[in-house]
Amino acid sequence: MKFILALCCFLTTAVLVPALSAGEWFTDFEKAKAESLKTKRPIYILFTNSDAAADRSLERTIFSQRKFQDYADRKLVLLKIDFPNAAHLQPKSLSQQNRELRTKFGITILPTALLLDAKGNIYIDFLKADGSTEKHRRKINEIMDFDPPKRYAEYLDGFVKKYTPPKPEIKKAEAKADEKKADAKKPSSKPAQKQDKKPADKPQEETNIPDENGVLRIPLNPEGDFQEWLKSYQAEEAKEEAREAEEAKEIIEEAKEAIEEAEAEKKDAKPQAPAPEK
Repeated sequence: MKFILALCCFLTTAVLVPALSAGEWFTDFEKAKAESLKTKRPIYILFTNSDAAADRSLERTIFSQRKFQDYADRKLVLLKIDFPNAAHLQPKSLSQQNRELRTKFGITILPTALLLDAKGNIYIDFLKADGSTEKHRRKINEIMDFDPPKRYAEYLDGFVKKYTPPKPEIKKAEAKADEKKADAKKPSSKPAQKQDKKPADKPQEETNIPDENGVLRIPLNPEGDFQEWLKSYQAEEAKEEAREAEEAKEIIEEAKEAIEEAEAEKKDAKPQAPAPEK
């Protein structure tokens, strides 16, 4: 009865996790993350009490089975966070790490497992993924009915196939070097400076030629450029004439519309014939 209650608590908080086989499980969180980043596999982090009967039973029925271990070797990075009865026998650094991780992920029931990405963030919360605690429990009960190691591996694979490894972090020095290389390849946004036709020690002289209205508006240097300016000036004059013609056309159109409106008002204002007297 105690085993059944412990198993139900486990199934309501997390999905089943791989076997605690020798050489297959990490105990160091940072090393597990590094392995996940290298292999591009998600991390199974198991919070457990290896002295508890429920944990040993789950290991015997699923985790230690060859079918499950073969799958875990190919698709998972396994991380065990153990809270044994004799916790004082653990190295202090390991015991401190385990307590900090338990607080970080809010673990209240053992055993509990989570699927993490290579940065140590939760990738899959199985209860949320299955919709609810009750739906998750029913699904796990179905797995436990027949060939649990094989069917559980198939269940896990549905989540693992969708896993996208996070990109590795680039060190600041490397990032700055990459930015400099990218900037060197970009074309300069500054316009190319034209070389002066004249030496810098001979300042350009300008004179002003009056137009037909006597306005001094034609810059001309003694060396020439008059023909180029004349073409530009004539083009501007043509644009001005076209604009004035367009404005005259609009004025004529507005006058026509005003005349048509006035004629329409006259027609509406004609007196109607009086009604005949009875």
